[in-house]
Amino acid sequence: MRKAFMAMLVLAVLVSGSVFARSTYYATGDQVFSFRGGVDFPAFISFVNDSDRGTVTFADTHMKLGGYASISYQGYISEYFALGGELGYAFNYSQSSLLLTTVPITAKLTYYPIQKRKFDLAASLNLGVSFVRYNGGKYITPYAQATIQPTFFFTESWGIGIESGLMASAELYGKNNNKYKSSAICGLLPVALTVAYRH
Repeated sequence: MRKAFMAMLVLAVLVSGSVFARSTYYATGDQVFSFRGGVDFPAFISFVNDSDRGTVTFADTHMKLGGYASISYQGYISEYFALGGELGYAFNYSQSSLLLTTVPITAKLTYYPIQKRKFDLAASLNLGVSFVRYNGGKYITPYAQATIQPTFFFTESWGIGIESGLMASAELYGKNNNKYKSSAICGLLPVALTVAYRH
């Protein structure tokens, strides 16, 4: 019920923004660079092939609060959409102090339903791969991230904002692999301060 309410609230904000925004600030060919830094909260670990373990959330993931940083570049392909890429870095520790690091490299699509000279509201979707290291193991996994970001511009080009959403990576094994039951999807909730430069 709570997830449905949040999804409807986000949808209402996006739809109302596109309805009431009478003019657009951006044009095709405009560009934006963004730098992010903040924390990430463990959200869930879902063991997709092990019904005994199922899905664990928050404290039950046995992970501690971690950190998150990224840099991205995008070019506007229309007045409302920007396309580009993002390179990130996230880390978390398990309760036994083992370090989990994730380095995602993604394509990034952003929709700007609200865009004014001093304020933007953006919704982004990232898809790509992540390089994961944990407990001596190294993996390349699929990666996805969905975020919402309000940004206030204190000059024509420079702005600061807050970004949050959900980022997830998946470690998946086939039925013939002895790690089949260890196949899992790990979700983190980032909360980051964003510095944006547009031109």
